Amino acid sequence: MKKDFSRTFFRYVFEFTAAGFAGWIYEVATVWIMYRYFDNRGMLHLPVIPIYSFGAFILLALLRRKRNPLFIFIIATVVTTVFELAASYLLEFIFHEQFWTYNNWYFSILDRSSLISSSIFGIMAVGYFYLLHPLSKKLSENLPETVCFGTGLFLSAALLTDAVISIAEHLKK
Repeated sequence: MKKDFSRTFFRYVFEFTAAGFAGWIYEVATVWIMYRYFDNRGMLHLPVIPIYSFGAFILLALLRRKRNPLFIFIIATVVTTVFELAASYLLEFIFHEQFWTYNNWYFSILDRSSLISSSIFGIMAVGYFYLLHPLSKKLSENLPETVCFGTGLFLSAALLTDAVISIAEHLKK
């Protein structure tokens, strides 16, 4: 039982971290391409944006058995649009701060999402299902059980600590 737990724990934490890191890279690259400056995106200190992680897990729950890339792209584009809209309002309600805007993007949806960004999220979802998810499976099967558990524990502790510190800082504002 512990063996299965260690490997499953590793997969979830690894995918959560990797999806959040991919989102951070996407956002940093987008700002760099559009405005020519580096902006450390997200509210955490670590280069991880958890909304991408939660979005990936929502898609994983919805599309676990669906493997057609076009289907994944279409569903992910729709789901991430709705998720991004809802998350923007929820985060603004909790923190009294708007974390992102699409007011200068084409095809903006209420300045809180964009069909362009949602299409990029759809492409990222296909990458998640065809690259990251299989990679985490292969790693969890091939790495020693203690490495899986230790890595999962380290990453989750680092993310949780950063989240507590970052949320406390944002709530003080």
